[in-house]
Amino acid sequence: MRIVKRWVLLLLFGALCLPSSSCRPLMKEVFKNPKVRLVHIGFAGNPFLARGPLDAILHLSVNNPNTYALTVANVAYSATIGTRRLAEGERNEEVRIEPSGETVVKIPVRLDTDVFHAALREMIEARALPYEFNGSVGVVAPFVGVVRVPFSRTGTIDPLDLLRRKGIGFN
Repeated sequence: MRIVKRWVLLLLFGALCLPSSSCRPLMKEVFKNPKVRLVHIGFAGNPFLARGPLDAILHLSVNNPNTYALTVANVAYSATIGTRRLAEGERNEEVRIEPSGETVVKIPVRLDTDVFHAALREMIEARALPYEFNGSVGVVAPFVGVVRVPFSRTGTIDPLDLLRRKGIGFN
């Protein structure tokens, strides 16, 4: 019953504030932006042996600080290794984010195999190569509409370090 009363108040408040921009600071108190971070990048299969397109999965952690559930409407993303763009796109699939909680949203991404292998050659020649995964999550917010929350993860890939982690070492 409390939730229904809260939504009725939010709807009434929103209807009164729509014509006026002076309510914008009050809306910020009603809606708090979620926090998004890229926590893991996984591959389906071995990316070094793949013959066709590579399937990767971005694991995005979405933290909802609000006392009501939110909906992720879409995720836009881009993946770059070195100077090569491996993937770019948008995924439109609704995911519910519980109130005052954190949910991991998994986004399948198809990487271009030829570009990936060219990036691998570039990485081996350079000994290390920067990477960047970034994008934004579209969250449906009451009265505001879709709010875009950015995410980004950058770093450097070192092929010898990858081999060491797999248990393959060099003397």
